[in-house]
Amino acid sequence: MADPLVIHADLMLFLTGWFREALAARPESYCQGVVVTHQEPSGDLPERCLVIRVDGGPDTSILTAERDVGLSILAGTKENPQEAIQLALMVHALRSQIPGLEPGNPVAAVLSSNGPFAVVETQPVARQYITLVLGVVGTLL
Repeated sequence: MADPLVIHADLMLFLTGWFREALAARPESYCQGVVVTHQEPSGDLPERCLVIRVDGGPDTSILTAERDVGLSILAGTKENPQEAIQLALMVHALRSQIPGLEPGNPVAAVLSSNGPFAVVETQPVARQYITLVLGVVGTLL
C-alpha cells in the first residue's frame, strides 16, 4: 500500500498574515503600522518592519515536519535601537501563540527559539534577529 499524499501549507503566507494580525491587535505604539513581509525592503524603509524567512527543514514523518524560520526586525536607528528591541521582544513573546487548532494553521508547536539579538546593519536602522524551529503538520490530499 502506498503512503498517503500529504501537502504542507505555505508557511510563509500563514506567518506573514498571522504576525500582521497579532501585531495590529497589540496596544503598544511600537506594534502599530509594522510592515510584515517576506522580502527585505529596498529604497525607502518603512518605520517598522518584520521580515519573515522560511528556510525549510526536515520532514519528521509522512505528516509532520520541522521548519526553520528567521525573523528580522527593523526599526529605530543604530544610535537609538530601543524601538527595534521592544518590537523584537514582542515578536518573540508572540511566538508562543502561533500554534493552534484553527483551520488553516499548520503550526503544531514552537520547538525552539533563539534571540532576539542585535545584528550589524548597513542601513540606517537597527536590526534585531530571532530564529524559530516550528513543528508543522501537513494535510492529506
